[in-house]
Amino acid sequence: MLEFTHENQHRVALARELTYSSGYPLRDRWGYAASNDTVLFCVLAVFANPIDKSAVDAIGVANIMGEIQLACDYDTPTGEEYELGIVQAIRPLVEDRRDAAARGLF
Repeated sequence: MLEFTHENQHRVALARELTYSSGYPLRDRWGYAASNDTVLFCVLAVFANPIDKSAVDAIGVANIMGEIQLACDYDTPTGEEYELGIVQAIRPLVEDRRDAAARGLF
């Protein structure tokens, strides 16, 4: 289980908004909102992988292995295109955080 600091809770909320507004909502295999752990995993995967393809692979493998539960339409697992949409939606959140850290704000 991942640690849910105030900042991580904020990241999860923003990631949900960004992915939903871009047309790639984070849903579980039953059509409900994905768990906070799953959303945070996606955010951290994007943060750890500056190359989109690497982040897509990390999310895809974790989903296939059952570490996280994501689906694009109820029980239809996400595919590479959907996962790329998730990564591209979350990327601005991650880059804003990196820029703030580089300026010494964190």
